[in-house]
Amino acid sequence: MPKKKKQTKKQKQKKWEKKQQKNQNQNNNQNNNNNKNNNKINNYQKKKEKNQYRKKRNKRRDEIDEEFIKELEKLGYFIREVGGDGNCLFRSVSDQMDNTEKNYKEYRSRCIEYMVQNKDEFINFLEDDEPFDKYIQRMSEDGEWGGNLEIYALSRLLNANFYIYIFKQPMYVVNNFDKPKKNILMTYHDGKHYNSLRKLEEKSKEDKEKEEKRKKEKKEENEEDEKKEE
Repeated sequence: MPKKKKQTKKQKQKKWEKKQQKNQNQNNNQNNNNNKNNNKINNYQKKKEKNQYRKKRNKRRDEIDEEFIKELEKLGYFIREVGGDGNCLFRSVSDQMDNTEKNYKEYRSRCIEYMVQNKDEFINFLEDDEPFDKYIQRMSEDGEWGGNLEIYALSRLLNANFYIYIFKQPMYVVNNFDKPKKNILMTYHDGKHYNSLRKLEEKSKEDKEKEEKRKKEKKEENEEDEKKEE
């Protein structure tokens, strides 16, 4: 029987290094697989938590909206929803004045013009020390959200008092005139959106269709969230 050839020190070293490299590769592969599995678990958990939050949020909003709607109906009003593109204040005013939200650009333009002509009434109420000219330039842009200053300007411009209903909060009133030409009624939602408030007898076929569409969309959204939750 032939004798087994004795390995040199260099060969032993190479064999050991090869073995170590193999073990390292196996460990890396295992770690990569573990990381992938962990990422899958984490992503699933995050998605699940997001869906749970969304579901709760939607239910909470639905509950608040429906309660608010019922509360206003008892007072003889309904919410006419306007576009939520940043022009909602001017869309709501347009609906109140002209029975259509389509003239919102005109009311934005007239509002800005009034503020420029009466600069002294507004300059001291700007936030973050924003220069008046820069504020006017920004507010002139389509989609720029209007707030309290614009409501005051529109009130003076249109000889109108504003009554803004907010769910479970005191009504916001801008009462500049004892005998106004118009009382403008609006609602304010989630700290960011205005809608026009109309009398129930003014509810049109289009209003009813929009209302049914809104209810259907919310129902479908909730059902979708429930499926994702399962």
